[in-house]
Amino acid sequence: MINPLVSIITVTYNARSLLEQTMQSVFSQTYPNIEYIIIDGASIDGTVTVIKKYESKLSFWISEKDNGIYDAMNKGIRLAKGELIGMINAGDYYEPEAVKSVVKVYSENKDTGIFHGNMNMLNEDGTFFKLKKPNTDLSELYKGISLFHPTFFVTSAVYKKIGLYDARFKISADFDFALRCYRAKVKFFYMDQVITNFRLGGLSSSGNSKGMYESRDILFKNGYKTKVVNPVFHEWQKTKRKKKLFDAVYKLLKKILPLSVLNKLASYISLK
Repeated sequence: MINPLVSIITVTYNARSLLEQTMQSVFSQTYPNIEYIIIDGASIDGTVTVIKKYESKLSFWISEKDNGIYDAMNKGIRLAKGELIGMINAGDYYEPEAVKSVVKVYSENKDTGIFHGNMNMLNEDGTFFKLKKPNTDLSELYKGISLFHPTFFVTSAVYKKIGLYDARFKISADFDFALRCYRAKVKFFYMDQVITNFRLGGLSSSGNSKGMYESRDILFKNGYKTKVVNPVFHEWQKTKRKKKLFDAVYKLLKKILPLSVLNKLASYISLK
């Protein structure tokens, strides 16, 4: 079988202490035919020094101001030449067999546009928090992003058909993209294995209200009516209040319990 080219894009900004682990996870992939693109948002903390250290292993990199994370992703997609495109942001990292596993499934399912899987959630210090599996019932996707964008591998054909990320949305453009794909009847393929390790504490995991309101606007943009959107939005508000309580409990228990015990407890109760 001819090994199709896979493009990996890393978007980064002032992430010097985290970027190298992300890069190494791409370099250590067991799949041979990868182009690696890094889009940096004009970092001033030494991130560019890290990028230059591995410049010979990169297909392309740039450091310039952008209009947010999704604008940077779009830059990378426009440069990508691969049949499949994966996004791994600074601070996150792939499992060693991730790309090889995706390509194998892709070779057997050429009519599929998006491949995705499970994700290990990590604490900000990089220790394991819990395993997350997506809700694969896409008919419920409108209730909130239940798939894990850091595990996505999307065919270049899908980006050409559906379009890139709507950079007007600074936090939730991945939700918009997933909804657009679902409503356009793009096929999703779920792989029941860990693809990505995702570090909590970034923009998408901050749980701020702006992302919630963006998601509401995304539902309207994608044709959902008020009678559908309002109940969903109210559920998001309730979840946000619960999360605020859970975060307070988590911080309290973190002072009392060993991390290993706390993480085991958190795997049963959503504290974070």
